[in-house]
Amino acid sequence: MPKAIKNAVWGLETRRTGLKTLISVAAAMFCRPQTGAAAAHFWESRPASQWTPEEISQFVSSSPWAKQVMAQYRVSLEELAPRPGSEPQQGRGEARAGECGLVPCGSIMPGGVTVIWESAQPVREALHPVIPTQFNGRYVISIRGLLGDQSLDRLEEGAILSARGKPAIQTEVVAQRNSSYLFGFSKELMPLGIGDRDVQFAVRTGPNLTETLVRVTFNPKEMVYRGELAV
Repeated sequence: MPKAIKNAVWGLETRRTGLKTLISVAAAMFCRPQTGAAAAHFWESRPASQWTPEEISQFVSSSPWAKQVMAQYRVSLEELAPRPGSEPQQGRGEARAGECGLVPCGSIMPGGVTVIWESAQPVREALHPVIPTQFNGRYVISIRGLLGDQSLDRLEEGAILSARGKPAIQTEVVAQRNSSYLFGFSKELMPLGIGDRDVQFAVRTGPNLTETLVRVTFNPKEMVYRGELAV
């Protein structure tokens, strides 16, 4: 067989082998189960009625509608006072009263809480939360695990909801439900869409509401349930 014909045949076989390999790789990638970031979350693929107890537990601790964050508690003056029989501690400089009183403004103690967007449809279907009627027609956000005796009036005064490019609004109603605190915000004053970004819920406390007790950011782009924004 002439050399030119041999080279042509060899080239054709090489291309055939390469094409078969490419097809095999593509088929394997197509049939391979999705993992990592590409895999759909269970709340994207199945309604809440089909979630397992383990999935519900995960949903209410880490999902687009539930965030675990650290609350920043002010250390009371009694906690900083020396215990009976203990040696007095000499601090640096002269003790002066500031905006936080005699307690240093930096003296805070963090504690874990869970913030849940309870008015969202998947939360209602999965948890069936008991929400008082005065919250009807409002966004409802709860804080679970907040320690201490919290003043509802003070929480109402310091709770705000904001989004990038929109003015912040103050909560309209606050209530306590067992160990949870519920905050209601007007949907008319803060209309949210899937394109909104940096939706932030914050509760401020302290003198002149200058300190942040709880702060968490939600992303509406991720808060989609059954093809619709769920807030």
